[in-house]
Amino acid sequence: MERKIWLNHLEGTSISPAPSKLHDLGMDYSKICTKISAHLGGNCKVILTSSGIEAINHAIKGVSFRQKNKGAIKVEEGASLAIRNTVKWLRKNGFNEQVDVTITCMSAVNSTTGEIYNIERSDNSIMIVDGCAAMGRIKFNMENIDLLALQFDGFGALAFNPKIRIDPLIHGGGEQDGRRGGYIPNALLQGFSLPSQIPLELDLFLLSQVEAFGFKINTSKNRAPGIINISLEGVSAEAVLIDLAAAGVYMSASSGCTTSTGIPDASLLRLGLTEDEALSSLRISISGDTTEREIVEGITVLRDVITGFQN
Repeated sequence: MERKIWLNHLEGTSISPAPSKLHDLGMDYSKICTKISAHLGGNCKVILTSSGIEAINHAIKGVSFRQKNKGAIKVEEGASLAIRNTVKWLRKNGFNEQVDVTITCMSAVNSTTGEIYNIERSDNSIMIVDGCAAMGRIKFNMENIDLLALQFDGFGALAFNPKIRIDPLIHGGGEQDGRRGGYIPNALLQGFSLPSQIPLELDLFLLSQVEAFGFKINTSKNRAPGIINISLEGVSAEAVLIDLAAAGVYMSASSGCTTSTGIPDASLLRLGLTEDEALSSLRISISGDTTEREIVEGITVLRDVITGFQN
């Protein structure tokens, strides 16, 4: 297969081919930040980061250092591994014994199963949300969010309530109003536009193709469009991914945060999968620019690869 079929769009939201005023070489940070802020309702500030994971670290650590010895950090069920590992590190460094919750961390969308979580305030804590898997999939704003981590193609962003004081994660020479030292390479910012929403019809087409080939789906009904996790029935997901890549089709064994750990994804275990079943699962994620032809060809190649392993 000469052309590549990318069905792993959660590893970086691809640049939309839609025209954008930000395609000029003279594009600056402020234009991108303004565009992201406006998309979220216009009542937030935005910091550009190297990735969504940096944005998560910046949000949690930047707020926590100001809250140290004032309260505890609560992590909601389903939070990404990036959130959990960041909080784990903080708890090793003094955020252990407090009773009153001052910071709550959660994900908007589970990047392994696509499950959508309700973002609701249950207390007066600062709400930090990982929205890396949500852009282009669900509509949300900053109404119940204080800090929101986002992932685009080649870089990330941290949107936050202007009333929230946050320390820099990376110190430098005053870049981005002193909030984040250093620069994002300009080449990574060229051609930026917000990801297009995934049409419901395209998501339903993806679901129909997966069901047509008899794959077991490991995803709740409350699922973000364009994310489906399936079981491979005794076949190693990593081995399948290698053969898929050789055929020009790209998917993922799980979320980007957990793929390299070799540990079963906790979200799949909560759905009742065994450890072996979780390690034999595969995630398909599309964007609003994925075509029906790409879906059909990609799923067909996946079926052929799995059949080859089972025979």
